[in-house]
Amino acid sequence: MGLPGAMGSVDVVHVKWSNCPAGDYNRSKGKESYPSLAFECISDFNRRIRHVHGPQFGTRNDKHIVKMDVGVGSIAGVYSNVAWNYFDEYGKVINENGAYLICDNGYLQWPTLICPFMRSEGNTPLESCFSENLESVRKDVECCFGILKGRWKSLDRGFQYRDIVTCQHIFFACCVLHNMMLDEMVQEPPPTRVGRGCCMPNDGVWLEGPTDYVDGNVNASTTNLKMKFHRRRNILAHHLWVWKSKCKDMEINRINS
Repeated sequence: MGLPGAMGSVDVVHVKWSNCPAGDYNRSKGKESYPSLAFECISDFNRRIRHVHGPQFGTRNDKHIVKMDVGVGSIAGVYSNVAWNYFDEYGKVINENGAYLICDNGYLQWPTLICPFMRSEGNTPLESCFSENLESVRKDVECCFGILKGRWKSLDRGFQYRDIVTCQHIFFACCVLHNMMLDEMVQEPPPTRVGRGCCMPNDGVWLEGPTDYVDGNVNASTTNLKMKFHRRRNILAHHLWVWKSKCKDMEINRINS
């Protein structure tokens, strides 16, 4: 999909807390018009939920929640030696180490969290191509949230329990059942999917408190993290541009032959 080294997609989902205690009402009513509990989830390309962190009160945003997520914070250490290759702007294959997650612009600028370019950062064809491709691939985690709320009315209509731990267990159980149902559905390789950023003709269709970020066990400053983030996003943007050009050339040669 033009994103080598990506482990999955990460985002936060808010679930209505219908029976929220009065003492937690103010800190649970955030961007929604009702009190909610937030869960941060990591999903893979096949919409399988790999990690869940939460719950957090609905007033907390993505930047605050990700600081407390041990799973996201450990990627810099546990997966720092994962090797992947990319094309530079001249088409040369270069090696890079360190896995990452793709996300939206609501997250912090860390090298393990790659987001699209904002309009204020420029709107060149290369940046637009990268942003559109990343947004397309990142819809996996959004689809997971829609599937969860569509299948389980306890998530769609809201938690009916006052105990926050009980609400956490309900969400975890729904995620486990979601993954179990995926295991039952996958009996044979699915057909090619559409809208994944790959140049293919004749596509088929198928339906706790904040912690310091640790980079290699060494506390990294915000400036260094932003520099690493911008460097990694730029090399991924150039890789996608060259990769798409090579895919197009291969398709033209196939047609001509």
